[in-house]
Amino acid sequence: MINYPMMQQEVAKKTVSLIAKVFFLFNVAGVLCFSPVAAAVVQAAESLSLPGITEPVMDVTLSATAGGTIAAIFVKEGAVVSKGAVILEMDKKLDELETERRRLIWEGKSELEAAAARVATLKWLLESNRELFASTASVSKEELEKMQLDYELAVAEYKRLVTQEERERIEYEMARETLRKRSLISPIQGTVIKLFLDEGEGFQENQPLAHIVDTSRGLFVCNVEEWVGRSLRKGQLVDLKINAGTKTVMVKGKLVFVSPVVDPASGLLEVKAEFENQDGTVRPGVAGALLIRGR
Repeated sequence: MINYPMMQQEVAKKTVSLIAKVFFLFNVAGVLCFSPVAAAVVQAAESLSLPGITEPVMDVTLSATAGGTIAAIFVKEGAVVSKGAVILEMDKKLDELETERRRLIWEGKSELEAAAARVATLKWLLESNRELFASTASVSKEELEKMQLDYELAVAEYKRLVTQEERERIEYEMARETLRKRSLISPIQGTVIKLFLDEGEGFQENQPLAHIVDTSRGLFVCNVEEWVGRSLRKGQLVDLKINAGTKTVMVKGKLVFVSPVVDPASGLLEVKAEFENQDGTVRPGVAGALLIRGR
């Protein structure tokens, strides 16, 4: 005989058990999807593509420490210049005259030479009279003390002139440095991509005058989640996929910087990878991606 009440109770128990299992699996899936740690575990098995931007490895904007007028420009935009090349010159007539004046002052050593000769003479007289005072007493003690005082004063004057001569040398070097800065010199080997003024135009202190970049190597810069940054190390080799015209190119990069701090506003940390670009395939400024293979 069939016991229908017991069958109903058994079905109800199985239904409740099934619902509980589904609920448990749903919660587990939710944890795996939304927990950063769980996401790291999931994505660690996959390849990551981290978007970023490329930059030239060296990028300098040159200016002058004092205002003036552009006297001559020696290069054009697009020119490749070596390190130390003169890009342009500013008006420098007054600086040339000041440098020459400082040189003449520094090189005029007659006063110092006369003081040195006086010290030598007084020293000889003092020593001679000391011998006379000791052997014959033909020189009085007062005269001997006066010679001693004259000698010490001469030595003090000589030392003052030596210090003055050193100060004049420093002032001459400062004038030379000021004159040197009236020429705008490239600190890197690279390409002139911008000249901001023409010959004859005036400029202010620290106003940009020339922009030079070195694109022989490039930097790929991106910002990544903190948990991704933990898997990256300085010196690590990485793959970079970078836009080049209508296609993308794959290049090898080397991590040169992994920020030890996280930006509190974005929660991201900065990563930089350097890559070779001697042939100019990549034009810095284009976007790309840093690829991290799954492990």
